[in-house]
Amino acid sequence: MRQQGSSKTRVKPVFDALWKHGRGWLPALLALPQFGAPGARVGTDTDLALLEGYWGPGEKGLDPPVSLLSWLIRNLWTRNQSATAKDQRRKLLLDGDPETIRDALRLLRAEHRPRAWYVFEGHTYPDVFLVAKDAIVVIEGKRTEPGPETNTKWLPGRQQIGRHIDAAWELRGRRAVYGFFIVEGDVQDEGWSVPQVWRGAAADTVSADALRSSFPHRSGEEVQAIASCFLGVTTWRQVCERFDIDWRQLPRTVGDSAPGVDDKL
Repeated sequence: MRQQGSSKTRVKPVFDALWKHGRGWLPALLALPQFGAPGARVGTDTDLALLEGYWGPGEKGLDPPVSLLSWLIRNLWTRNQSATAKDQRRKLLLDGDPETIRDALRLLRAEHRPRAWYVFEGHTYPDVFLVAKDAIVVIEGKRTEPGPETNTKWLPGRQQIGRHIDAAWELRGRRAVYGFFIVEGDVQDEGWSVPQVWRGAAADTVSADALRSSFPHRSGEEVQAIASCFLGVTTWRQVCERFDIDWRQLPRTVGDSAPGVDDKL
């Protein structure tokens, strides 16, 4: 983890404080993000009282959709990536060997192994995973990072926040799914506003190219429904101010015993 890792200096202290507010703060939190997908909105007739919450050392790993794992088995051979495979069976699969592809698909259906030669995407770990009666929420927290992660080893263009929402979509049942970023605000206005780079990243997240590369295993209708789950981005200071958390008492660095935000802010 970076010295100024967002998990210990932002995610954990902020969400520990929120959890002490009780279980009714989710609607107010979901009202903060901006620059999300066109038409993205939070339902007004849903029960958003929190049942579960995971972050920090208790981060929850979410399984990748089986439909994605199947798509990767059936399509990666078209991308000429066999040179990166060390396992001989994986190399044969990536070379497009029909028998190996059939065997991989059979094993995918028969077994549940997160690490196997035929598995090309692992668990995804949102910084915050919240469960309410009528909603699942995935949040990616950032601090010093210059932008979001937009690739995986085997699937260029597979966006990190898209992975989180995609995995939550599999678990949703009848619940709504929401996802967004919380980032360090613009230094020019003491951390209030969303920096331009993150406004651009939010727009890119729901661009046609990003949706195509992030969800090749989904139908067009599903992709649009999943895209509408993305609420956008807010800042750590906006969250703190909304819930009366002393923003200037957040740790500067990992292991910092003296509270306070960066001096430049």
